[in-house]
Amino acid sequence: MSRRDTLPLDEFALAARKQAVRGDEDRGSDLVSTDPNSDRTSPDRSDLRQEARKALRRMKRERVKGQSCFVNVNLDRPTKRRLKLAAFHDDTTMQAIVEAAIVKYLDELGL
Repeated sequence: MSRRDTLPLDEFALAARKQAVRGDEDRGSDLVSTDPNSDRTSPDRSDLRQEARKALRRMKRERVKGQSCFVNVNLDRPTKRRLKLAAFHDDTTMQAIVEAAIVKYLDELGL
């Protein structure tokens, strides 16, 4: 096809439009409503959202607590190549090998 050739609109697949969700309509009517009893009968969505945000924040904090610190190690090329090959053969990561070596070294020193 060249630039000047055009495709008719019929050849394109078009997705159906989304229908309005009933909850969206309810939310708009709650905002306009001035009846104080209407808020008490339906669960407040902003409270649910707030609780969800807090739970997500707590989960992220717990995950961050378990993270370890990074250590930059300068390796020469042959050592790095051997480390990469060992990680490949053991089907593990280079980080796991280096971490195990550091732990073993520190245990031998008694620290």
